[in-house]
Amino acid sequence: MDIVDVQLHLGPGPVEPTLEAMDSLGIRSVLIEEFWIDEPGRGPQGGIKPGFSLPNGAWRAVYPVALRASILYPDRFGYVVRIDRRDPDLEGVMRLIAAEPGARGFRMLATWSMEEAQVLASGGYDEVFGIAQDIGLPICLFVPGHVEHLPQYLRKFPRLQFVLDHIGMGMPNHPPGRAEAEQARSMDVTYFDEVLRLAEFPNLAVKISHAPMLLRAGAFPFEAVRPHLRRAIDAFGADRLMWASDKTVMRRYTWAELLNYLLFDPEFSPDEKAWILGRTARRLFRWPEVSPQNAKNK
Repeated sequence: MDIVDVQLHLGPGPVEPTLEAMDSLGIRSVLIEEFWIDEPGRGPQGGIKPGFSLPNGAWRAVYPVALRASILYPDRFGYVVRIDRRDPDLEGVMRLIAAEPGARGFRMLATWSMEEAQVLASGGYDEVFGIAQDIGLPICLFVPGHVEHLPQYLRKFPRLQFVLDHIGMGMPNHPPGRAEAEQARSMDVTYFDEVLRLAEFPNLAVKISHAPMLLRAGAFPFEAVRPHLRRAIDAFGADRLMWASDKTVMRRYTWAELLNYLLFDPEFSPDEKAWILGRTARRLFRWPEVSPQNAKNK
């Protein structure tokens, strides 16, 4: 099976150990979202390194590890780049990213503060989504517990492929200062109903990531995830769901556990697994599969 992990954060250092781990698990390709987890910064959006602050307070990401990995191993690594809607050179930056052969999409932390969540709710993301739609690359959205604000954009930008990160569920203290009742509502498993309501919009896909934690599935093999995933398949179709381990953040679990609970679940069909574990990502991120034999001959 062609397996694609659509979210992995990598920091400085060689990528060959990651390749070895991928080969041991049967993971063909990985989308990197570069984030030096063990080297926190001091800027907006957490000042996530690598990157730098601009004079207006916006944060511009750089991605040397992802770029190098995609050049050396183009069939194994692609990447998405984190962007800030406040970047004064937003369109130029996005078009430069899109021109790179390893770039497969953009990513936005659209609710990293209460102020930014309010901007999202009030329609303040029209410009960046309009640019992304014109460029034609998907945009991954980290909006945990704020999915109610997405329909306005899904309607307005029907040609833009949106990807909802981490099944859309709320997360602790995100954003800081959110009302306690709202935070609790977004973290309750019933909030997944709000995500499923978005299935009516054909330009939205969902990352099946963080599910064991956010859906309170306990220990591996996370059987409590199964009924929720079945509902998601029934609502969206397996061809709009994609697996992401995010294993560099989900450190309480092994990479193997984060993959195998889906790969070996007896309740999902081989075709459903093929879509969720790789085929959806190939289609939506426009990343054709390169067979291992053809890769060797390059």
